[in-house]
Amino acid sequence: MILLIVSPHTWPANLVNEYLRIANSYERRLVFVWAAGDDRTTLLSDDLGTIPGVDLIDARQTKYEIALGEIIIRIKKGESLVSPLELNPSEIEPRNPYKGLRAFTAWDTRDFFGRELLIQELIDRLRHILTLERPELPAARMLSVIGASGSGKSSVVMAGILPKLQGGALPGSQEWIYLEPMVPGRHPIEALALVLKFYFPDSSFMTLLQDLAADTIRGLHLLASQLVKKSDSRVVLVVDQFEELFTQTVFEERHHFLDLLVTAATEPRGPVIVVLTLRADFYDRPMNNPELFRLIQANQTSVLPMGISELREVIEKPAALADVQLTFEDNLVDNLLSEVQGQVVALPLLQFSLDQLFQHRDGHRLTLSAYYTLGGVKGALIQQAEYTYAALPSDQHRQMARILFLRLIDPGTNMLETTGRRAAFSELSLPDPQQTDIIRQVADVFISARLLITNDIAGTKTIEVANEVLIHEWTRLKAWINEARDDILLQQAISEDANEWMQRGKSRDRLYRGSQLKEAQAWAKRNIPSEREVVFLQAGLVQGRTTRLLYFVIGTVIVILLILLLFLKGIV
Repeated sequence: MILLIVSPHTWPANLVNEYLRIANSYERRLVFVWAAGDDRTTLLSDDLGTIPGVDLIDARQTKYEIALGEIIIRIKKGESLVSPLELNPSEIEPRNPYKGLRAFTAWDTRDFFGRELLIQELIDRLRHILTLERPELPAARMLSVIGASGSGKSSVVMAGILPKLQGGALPGSQEWIYLEPMVPGRHPIEALALVLKFYFPDSSFMTLLQDLAADTIRGLHLLASQLVKKSDSRVVLVVDQFEELFTQTVFEERHHFLDLLVTAATEPRGPVIVVLTLRADFYDRPMNNPELFRLIQANQTSVLPMGISELREVIEKPAALADVQLTFEDNLVDNLLSEVQGQVVALPLLQFSLDQLFQHRDGHRLTLSAYYTLGGVKGALIQQAEYTYAALPSDQHRQMARILFLRLIDPGTNMLETTGRRAAFSELSLPDPQQTDIIRQVADVFISARLLITNDIAGTKTIEVANEVLIHEWTRLKAWINEARDDILLQQAISEDANEWMQRGKSRDRLYRGSQLKEAQAWAKRNIPSEREVVFLQAGLVQGRTTRLLYFVIGTVIVILLILLLFLKGIV
């Protein structure tokens, strides 16, 4: 039977119809367990109870124990449907298989097409790494996936390699331990400790952090070795967006984190396999760590632009899935292909366009009229961004949109080097409560439009641009960046220094003074600093005033003493 837990967080339109279809296909009884919520009609329609093979069990609050008994009774009976559900696929709401600007994850494997050859190449390379003995690089268990921004590196790893390995693509790989994929952020060792915490429930987060941050560089290897039960077992660690180590992480922590990775990946007979994704334009950054770079260079695979047949699979194969059943009008597929063929950022642009076409579909049909209305592939993204911006309720909201996006940019020296920046949600706390409310409203609007995304990184809620293709295609955002490139760099420096000041117990030694404080104050007057940044700069001002007052008092005392000395000398 199929057991579906329903609550106010369930999406009835998608889940209920999908599970009804699955129940029908397999001729299984479908049991809804009502876990929470007061209004039954908001969770399930009244006519569901009349469909053969559908049960509803009330498991709320005090009825929980009784409900468990009812579930056990149904399981013991093992009843299949007496009469299969008669459901016409055209009457079922199709599931959206397209991901917009976000990367594919392990949950999206069934919708991920077009990269089968690349996935197999990566699996074969990993097989080669694990079996080949190389004296110059003993047991170098590091696989590097290199590609341009928007090429689909993360998707290949998350929805391609990992599910294949977990399914047994290599001998015994279905029994390996797969740590939750991590991104480095500002504090990669904290992020790594958080990933390991799930496997060490009896150890505190601080204990794991201390083990990793200790002077020894074998911390990751030693912890991973405690997880494996067999000598040939493996612990797989995915470090996504590896370039963040060189854009966000301070040198000391980056250096130690890289030592942990290299040591774990090269330890003879060690269990750790490191899989990392790295943007091609940051390929030179690891060269400052020769041992790391040799590992990357020895076992790297490039993610190249998709061919025309692969792109066609991306479009058509998800549409043919049993719970989707979408069709395309006339030359719609050819139009899509002609726009994205040969583009490095084809996958996110195509996924976003397909997602938009799905939102504007006619039943189960994606139409040419929607395609032209959206402005084609590139037009769909720019139009969505512009429409979302223009639809903001006031000029103040639009001003806050500019401030918000500029906090999510790492500008580099030019647009080619400009990348996205993951910002802590705390940066959206402004000194004025009304401004805070407005900028968070703006963030929610762009999140709903799938142009921004939020995550929880090492216990910190973050916000970032959904895909860097938006940075390079949205004309308005590019203009904002070019206008404020210097201010963006200064804001990021102030934000990082303010965070360090807070974390170091508000040490006076870390406060700005002199010309540095004047420059930061000038920035604050022409921009809107966060609440934390304001506190940091005000503390610098107070310290400056206190220091000047102290110098004034000391100087005055010295002058008075000199006058007294001269006066006394005159008397003598």
